[in-house]
Amino acid sequence: MSFADTIKKYYILYKSFFRASFVADLEFRFNFFILICAEFIWYSTQLILYEVLYRHTSRLAGWNLDQMRVFIFLALFVDSIYMILWDPNFVKFADDLRKGNLDLLLTKPVNEIFMLTSQKISISHVPCFFITGGGLVWALSQLPDFNWFKMLWLIIMIPSGLSVIFCGRFALNATTILFQRADFLQYVWFSLFRFGLRPDGIYGAVMNGFFRYIMIFILPFAMVASIPARFLLEPLNPLYLIWGILMPMILLTLTQKYWNYCVRNYSSASS
Repeated sequence: MSFADTIKKYYILYKSFFRASFVADLEFRFNFFILICAEFIWYSTQLILYEVLYRHTSRLAGWNLDQMRVFIFLALFVDSIYMILWDPNFVKFADDLRKGNLDLLLTKPVNEIFMLTSQKISISHVPCFFITGGGLVWALSQLPDFNWFKMLWLIIMIPSGLSVIFCGRFALNATTILFQRADFLQYVWFSLFRFGLRPDGIYGAVMNGFFRYIMIFILPFAMVASIPARFLLEPLNPLYLIWGILMPMILLTLTQKYWNYCVRNYSSASS
């Protein structure tokens, strides 16, 4: 099968997943509406938190309120993409493992990681995608003399940040295979992911600034939104650009290798 045929195959498959998810989400319309409202409330609390903090200070992590709004809207925008594309699949991974559904998924003639992470698309988060995207544009418009061409950096940096979320969550889910049941890993994930929703500058005083570099280069949750925001708000740092390009390739390679290791040690639910 040629590369073009492979792309077409996965496109058709993903289109089918999207259609099925759309129908399933709208089948229970009241629940669909409640989910949208719940997401609006959660995103609003994130925004209100920083608005309250700036009632007590003029600068936080080196940014003023207008700059911090750019960061928080960017963080929520990236989060909305993740929630639409992957979160429902990661949430049900443990159930698929316990019920034996993973056995069937592993036999499909498609990439295993694609199959496990793409079956369900969260349509209820689509409104949040447009609202947070619009909020980001609004926040940038409040900056004096903002160069709108800087937004082109997001073509590189948003996928880079998404790779951190995707690979981190998938690796923790894959670890469930080794333990059969490891609900505590979900708490580990949410604790780590909170770092991605906080500006990296607040960690500058921890361990003489070393912890901030850990969050950029070792546990790179600062790449989710903090570093992309710096591309918009500050002069270009070539080191961050190089890392933003190399990091997704490194993470995806390591994730594939770790997944292969976990599958080799997988005991079928029916065995």
